[in-house]
Amino acid sequence: MKFFKRIFAGKYLNDIITLSIGTIIAQLITIIISPITTRIYTPSQLGLYTLVMTIVSVIGPNINGRFDLSIVTSDSKKEADTLTVTSTIISICMTLLISIALTLIYLFKPEMLNKIGAWVFILIPICLISGLTNTLLSYNNKYKQYKLIRSVSVLRSLALSIGQVSFGFLGLGVAGLFISQVISLILGLKRQAKYCLDNYKQLLLTTRAEIIFVIKKYKKQAIYSFPANVMNAMSYSITYFFITSLYGVNEVGYYSLCQTILGLPITLICSNVSRVFFRQASETRKNNGNFFSIFKKTTLILSAMSIPIFLILFLFGDKLFAIIFGADWKNAGQYAQIMAPMFAIRFITIPVISALLISGKQNLEFVMQLMFILLSVITYFLAKIFNYSIENYLNLTSAMFFINYLIMLLIIYRISKLKVQ
Repeated sequence: MKFFKRIFAGKYLNDIITLSIGTIIAQLITIIISPITTRIYTPSQLGLYTLVMTIVSVIGPNINGRFDLSIVTSDSKKEADTLTVTSTIISICMTLLISIALTLIYLFKPEMLNKIGAWVFILIPICLISGLTNTLLSYNNKYKQYKLIRSVSVLRSLALSIGQVSFGFLGLGVAGLFISQVISLILGLKRQAKYCLDNYKQLLLTTRAEIIFVIKKYKKQAIYSFPANVMNAMSYSITYFFITSLYGVNEVGYYSLCQTILGLPITLICSNVSRVFFRQASETRKNNGNFFSIFKKTTLILSAMSIPIFLILFLFGDKLFAIIFGADWKNAGQYAQIMAPMFAIRFITIPVISALLISGKQNLEFVMQLMFILLSVITYFLAKIFNYSIENYLNLTSAMFFINYLIMLLIIYRISKLKVQ
């Protein structure tokens, strides 16, 4: 008991709780508002919005070339300022390239946009704002401004929900969904940027030579971490297309609900643990030579939360889904039972993956994320060749991903114990 009290006490856990409260409130607002939005928007309108936001989920976190994450691990305030400027410039350049690409596709290959059409251009302001948000989030994390991050998260979720309902009642249709999204992203930017704006003179003094220096120093971010993160997003998105090809759209609906529920604990907790771990592990490594102590504490906290959550879903998933969502959704609960072990270890691994960045091992992250894509493709072809049932397909996918996450966790464990040379 003393051991667990020591693990769960202290500022580290308080920082995680501070961030998690904001995420939980934000998600609750979204959940509460969902029955309203599904009644004032048509399935096609929500489908179009979801399709565009799926693209954003791949591009948005990577629009800064992952240089925004290096702000947290920077060695000095001057370097953090330089990386802030560099990250912002890269996001602007990337948005410009995306704008040119979208324009060319729209003009010469409009069939590639399918039903999205001109709405694809809403990606431009969303990408630009996402780039600024990513940079400011890392800057806030660097200086432990967790209450600010929490309040902005709640503000944006509230603004998005109110906007979608209000514009929906006004009859703006899909335009109301996208306008709400842009407005919610803009809100809070000034508050997040306050610390930067107070030091804007220092930021303006950043030279081209300093920018080139940090790009060279943190080049592994662009070479390895950037494509690794894109592949990670794709490895889960691609499964929807594979299931559609193998088993049809109905099974995609069941699988989608399964993924949503299993992913909810990760959404609510893991991103916040990841931010706190990233900063704390960086500082611990600088002070102690390694970050094993913070890795051990983090994995113990995550394990203590993961095991009961996913064990319940593993044992009673089919019954819980039937009770909560109706008897027609029992299949989704069965799929959740199959995927629960993989999500349990994913819950533990995702928040500590940044250890590879801290240790300069982004090449390993690239390889491990590439494995998820390869495993997804292998599983698809095995299912197609041997005519697997969807249950067997999901069992194989879950087992392969579980092993890959376990290997990744063991690699991070070994890296966390290495002394800085």
